[in-house]
Amino acid sequence: MEKWNLIIDVAECTNCNNCFLACKDEYVGNDFPGYSAPQPLHGHKWFYIESREHGQYPMVDVAYRPTTCNMCDDAPCVRNSADGAVYQRPDGIVMIDPDKARGNPDIVNSCPYGAIWWNEEEQVAQKWNFDAHLLDRGEPRLRCEQVCPTGVFRSLKVEDDQMKQIVEDEELQVLNPEFKANPRVYYKNLDNFTKCFISGTLVVIKNGMTDAAAG
Repeated sequence: MEKWNLIIDVAECTNCNNCFLACKDEYVGNDFPGYSAPQPLHGHKWFYIESREHGQYPMVDVAYRPTTCNMCDDAPCVRNSADGAVYQRPDGIVMIDPDKARGNPDIVNSCPYGAIWWNEEEQVAQKWNFDAHLLDRGEPRLRCEQVCPTGVFRSLKVEDDQMKQIVEDEELQVLNPEFKANPRVYYKNLDNFTKCFISGTLVVIKNGMTDAAAG
């Protein structure tokens, strides 16, 4: 069966926060019965961008990593929820039932990635639901895909075997594999964020003189 996956390219993110704003535009004050209660205007970051600065002036590199719900196949939030309050659809999307989850703040702490938020006004745990209400009515792309000017996000609905090959071919990674949650959100060029930044000038000494190496 084909299932949804998301690829996030760290190398293309410029920290414009369009994904964050589009998520707010879609969910704040909007009730989608069976999918999501209205997101509060303040406090929630269903999409948030982490930044990491490497090096020092004048050689500095900054990387940005968008983060959201990882749609895990072995999601701790699903395992630890009662009465189907959190569940995974056959197409891979992890959902929080806005009715069954009401009054249960423990759901927030069940996510090791910190991707679930508590809505005090609605008394319900919430997170990004892969824009399931839009996909189910035939929208071809996620809101984050629609608004990103640099093409950071790419959603794919493919068989697991095909996705496994894409992961291998494009050298994709997941966040915190040690959690053993098996996310369906993959990162391209994640090393830009996690690895050391090495820079400098290669010099040669010739006839007692130091000069920058050619090439």
